[in-house]
Amino acid sequence: MSNSNGMDKGIKALSQASDKFFKTVAKGGEVAVEKTTEFIKDSVSAGMGLESQMNSIQTITMSSSSEMKRLYSLVRKMGETTGYSAEVAGQELERMAMA
Repeated sequence: MSNSNGMDKGIKALSQASDKFFKTVAKGGEVAVEKTTEFIKDSVSAGMGLESQMNSIQTITMSSSSEMKRLYSLVRKMGETTGYSAEVAGQELERMAMA
């Protein structure tokens, strides 16, 4: 009978450890989904902000579509190679256009 009792304790301990493990994995999955969702929202928001910024620049400067393509490339490059985002670079370009 004591062997059966020891086996029951072992199974119970294994079950508890398994439950803790799967709860941890589930929580990690929830956090991963949450952070991925935040990243996507921020990325879409930044992209929309940049598009809005570029539309303002086009309105102010009355630039053609080919000129806007060049300006868009410039703003993206500035966003990639400086400490500023492409949207901030676009804001500064808009300020210069209004001057």
